[in-house]
Amino acid sequence: MKTFTVSQINRIIRDLIDNEVILEDIMVTGELSSFSITRNIAYFTLKDNDNLLSCVQFSATKTFNVGDLVQVRGNVKYYPKGGKLTFNALELELCGQGELYQQFLQLKEKLSNEGLFSEEHKIPLPRFINSIGVVTSKTGAVLQDIKNVTMRRNPNLDIFVYDAQVQGKSAVGDIIAGITYFDNLSDVDVIIVARGGGSIEDLSAFNDEELARITYICNKPIISAVGHETDFTIIDFVADLRAPTPSAAAELVTFDNNDLKRYIKGLVTTYKLKLDNKVTDLLDQINSTSLSIENNANNIIAEQTMFIVDKLNSMDKSINDKIMNTIHSVNISLNTLDRLNPAKLLQSGYSYVSKENAPISYSNVAVGDNIDIVAKDVKLNAKITKKEKR
Repeated sequence: MKTFTVSQINRIIRDLIDNEVILEDIMVTGELSSFSITRNIAYFTLKDNDNLLSCVQFSATKTFNVGDLVQVRGNVKYYPKGGKLTFNALELELCGQGELYQQFLQLKEKLSNEGLFSEEHKIPLPRFINSIGVVTSKTGAVLQDIKNVTMRRNPNLDIFVYDAQVQGKSAVGDIIAGITYFDNLSDVDVIIVARGGGSIEDLSAFNDEELARITYICNKPIISAVGHETDFTIIDFVADLRAPTPSAAAELVTFDNNDLKRYIKGLVTTYKLKLDNKVTDLLDQINSTSLSIENNANNIIAEQTMFIVDKLNSMDKSINDKIMNTIHSVNISLNTLDRLNPAKLLQSGYSYVSKENAPISYSNVAVGDNIDIVAKDVKLNAKITKKEKR
């Protein structure tokens, strides 16, 4: 059995691909799963339902979006040094939008029309935040980034973590469970939902309709920190605040202890100065008022005495008027009650008929029933001999 080096195997693979005519100057159609340009070199990934293809285009002049359906003309190349197969694109043209991106746009429009993106519904962050709940993977770099920022800016901030899958079949359920958990946990002030960047497939869990609705009804402010600054998902639009990165989310929920100390020190200095000025003004006012009272004591006393007498006379008149109005109102009420007195009605010739102390009606009496009749000066007991409906 012959033994090959890695370089030999890679060169053989390169030669096989380079000599395969079918792989030269071909057209490939697929959906853009990722796209970036660095120094006029475009790096992107094409995908279909089952597979991915890494591509590169030198001297790129156009920018495309993730989810675009594109047609690429080029050649398949194998680079031995990196052991990587790449499709070298010579031409790249837009021919539509991919299925995932179409689904994203449709859901975005639907939820927007329902008002889930409304600014009026968004909950503002508290002025000072003492604890945060982070829904993310415990094993990812995202959590460490958030911890590093919070420890640097405010080591006293409490961080609670709900370990959730942020990609794959169980991701949506995990994220929803994390939000629900923190929404019911009284110790948490703000919730951060976070993960690193990725393709539209990687971020698909955050484009879920059920997750959007759970985010919308959450009673605590939610910060969405999903992907990079250029990545947008449905939860970004529903959340109360979007952070371009998880680290930025940590910046938003933490106040720098040094800044707080300087702020408090500034407040103390400002209020001390205001207090000193106020004391000085009050002392000046006291001295001025004392001098004025001393020079005009008799006039002030006379004026105040007249003022008090007028007030007392006015109060006395007001009290008398109120008493007379009250007596008049009471008399009116007594007359009204007297007219409505059931005994008065009996005196006028009316009678009160009842069965077992309850007023009678067509539905609660029958022929043969005993009834009570109360008139002006007599109480009778009678039996129903005939019944007709009025």
